[in-house]
Amino acid sequence: MGSRKDKRPNSGKFSPKEAIRLMRELLAALPGNQPAARISGAIRNELRETIAVLVGRLQEFSAGLDPVLLPANVLDPSDPQVMGTLIANTLLSQQRRPVNDLPRFYGSGVYALYYHGDFDAYAPISGTETPIYVGKADPAEHGAGSVVEQGERLSSRLHDHQRSITAARNLRIEDFECRYLVVKSAWQNTAETYLIEKFKPIWNNEVGICYGFGKHGDSSETRKNTRSPWDTLHPGRRWALTGSTIQNPLSVDEIKAKILQHFKKYPPVGASRLPKNPS
Repeated sequence: MGSRKDKRPNSGKFSPKEAIRLMRELLAALPGNQPAARISGAIRNELRETIAVLVGRLQEFSAGLDPVLLPANVLDPSDPQVMGTLIANTLLSQQRRPVNDLPRFYGSGVYALYYHGDFDAYAPISGTETPIYVGKADPAEHGAGSVVEQGERLSSRLHDHQRSITAARNLRIEDFECRYLVVKSAWQNTAETYLIEKFKPIWNNEVGICYGFGKHGDSSETRKNTRSPWDTLHPGRRWALTGSTIQNPLSVDEIKAKILQHFKKYPPVGASRLPKNPS
């Protein structure tokens, strides 16, 4: 007795005509307008997941039918993420300068601070290419068209940081360097975001460990806040040590332990040209 012939397509060989037939059957099976209320939640989620996989696979397959290849990379200057990355990488190519010897200059933009001292909590990044803090300075006028219209915003911001570091009792301003870059108005935001995501600098608020460095304490409301981890670890700024500030719930040792865990999770990037200071 002969066996019945299997009419299914050979799974080992692709048949374009069979694929077209199956896709047409699938299209015919789809309702023109199916209210979501008629489909249970579990089935609806399964349908959405399956459709997402199918759409992705069909898009890949469709692209593969084109005999002309797509380029591996496309530079789109109108894409904010692309420009942010370009600006950030340009900043990282700039020469480092001592924070205690910066001139006044026009312009707004982005910057990075680097540490090469011997404070124990920062040993993992001392003398490396991982910044301890990155930031931006917005222009004095929104949409400023020239660096003069931008004002001395970047320069002023760096000098503010210089004063904060100098005020700290257990930091030396000589142990800090910076890179900075003046950029066209509005592009500093995406560059800062890229730098924070890339390096996760320990002093940045977004990292959530040793934050508070960027505060200036120039208002009564600021002075009444809880003392920041940064001011707890590096006491010295007078406004942060007044009786009106609330002591931080974390001790110095607890803050240092969190910093150590952070560096274990996010190892520093690249050794710099500078040797670490001896302990």
